[in-house]
Amino acid sequence: MPYWDFRLPKDSDDAPRDSSAAAIAASGLLEIASLVGEGDGLSYKHAAEEILISLHNTYTQGQEQSEGLLLHGTGYYMKDIYVDASLIYGDYYYVEALLKLKYA
Repeated sequence: MPYWDFRLPKDSDDAPRDSSAAAIAASGLLEIASLVGEGDGLSYKHAAEEILISLHNTYTQGQEQSEGLLLHGTGYYMKDIYVDASLIYGDYYYVEALLKLKYA
């Protein structure tokens, strides 16, 4: 799962993760897969599938009190706004990616 900022150094283990960034990436990878066709597109599709499986297994569990689908999103880290939260745009891209995968 990506950190809240893709440009953070690799030793930033205490930085929060961002489930919304992963959902956006998965949706984008599926879009690329649909544009390049079945040959080269399969690697993009498989990468998106791995991200979606990880999101499902790690970031949707135990959310009885959550108002969103995905847990552990990061909105505006520098101002400590929506850190470790459900984010509506993360949910949107998560569902969009799942639908793209279903109808691919």
